[in-house]
Amino acid sequence: MLLKSIKVLDLSTLLPGPLCSLFLADLGAEVIKVESLNGDFMRHFEMLGKKSPYFSALNRNKKSIAINLKAAEGRKIFIDIAKDTDVIIEGFRPGKSDALGIGYKSIKKVNPKIVYCSISGYGQKGPYKNKAGHDLNYSGLSGMLDVLSSNPFVPGVQMADAASAFIAAFSIVSALYNREKTGKGSYIDVSIFGSALSVIGMHFARHSVSKNRKTVLSGSKACYNVYETKDGKYASFGAIETKFWNSFCDAVKRSDLVSKQFDEGTIKEVKKIFKSKEMGDWLRLRKKYDFCCEPVKKIEDVIRDKELNKRGNFVDIDGFRQAAMPVIFSSVKKISYKKAPKLGENTMEIMHQMGYGKGYISRLKKSGVVL
Repeated sequence: MLLKSIKVLDLSTLLPGPLCSLFLADLGAEVIKVESLNGDFMRHFEMLGKKSPYFSALNRNKKSIAINLKAAEGRKIFIDIAKDTDVIIEGFRPGKSDALGIGYKSIKKVNPKIVYCSISGYGQKGPYKNKAGHDLNYSGLSGMLDVLSSNPFVPGVQMADAASAFIAAFSIVSALYNREKTGKGSYIDVSIFGSALSVIGMHFARHSVSKNRKTVLSGSKACYNVYETKDGKYASFGAIETKFWNSFCDAVKRSDLVSKQFDEGTIKEVKKIFKSKEMGDWLRLRKKYDFCCEPVKKIEDVIRDKELNKRGNFVDIDGFRQAAMPVIFSSVKKISYKKAPKLGENTMEIMHQMGYGKGYISRLKKSGVVL
């Protein structure tokens, strides 16, 4: 596997950090999830039966060690593990990891080559750094919700959190690459709010010079929109390029619309056209004339999509269908998957590897330092 020799300590909870370390784990890194004795809150979030599908999907291919970091012996255990670690990911509010004695400066003293990544709501610096927040707050404050719709709503997808996870994973791998060349570690400060800003960066560029809220990408034109079909389903239609718009016009025998791709009144006409045919008809026309048109599917239908399953987009783990690593590498024959660990499942294993004796570990368990 591509990251087989990389060892990661993940102190984060909920979504951003665990999603970041999930990418690293799927690519072969040894990811040790460092949890409190109560565990990651996500373990108990919207549980189905005795398990949370969210936790299962975000923490596969990882190990779990449960440590009380507020106890001196607990911090010592963490620092001992960190001495032989490549990456640390944490998602505390700014200053908390330093207060616990496990911040970047402390770890750097025992491991100068460490790549230490902090993922926080508004970053480690700036006027917002101490504000509480969740994805919906970052999405609202960044303008992301405004870009999605002029009527604010709860999107159901944690886009700001996910964006920060992608950026953090990319930054970590970049820092590891730099370490290979220079021998030096790095401190990475990832802002979830800033990540949301970067996702809609091109919209800022446009709105900085234009007062017009309506754009092609927001559905203001006929060539990029969602339309209802004759059988009550919805089709996503993307024909921004002239060639795709022309193919659509050929398919519906409307050469008069070729020159009206961006005209204001064309949307009403295209609505009528889509309403005149059922979804199956549109999919056949799309295939024959090669233009961009796909059904707006329910998530339960996507899970059963045979074509997606052929590529290996899904994997069944621990009773849940999960999205698999979406990348295919020519150098990797197969990505293996293991179910998310139980709380503290690997505590004994990891401490034995570090040279701690059974008696000492038992004493730590009885005193509430480890689980």
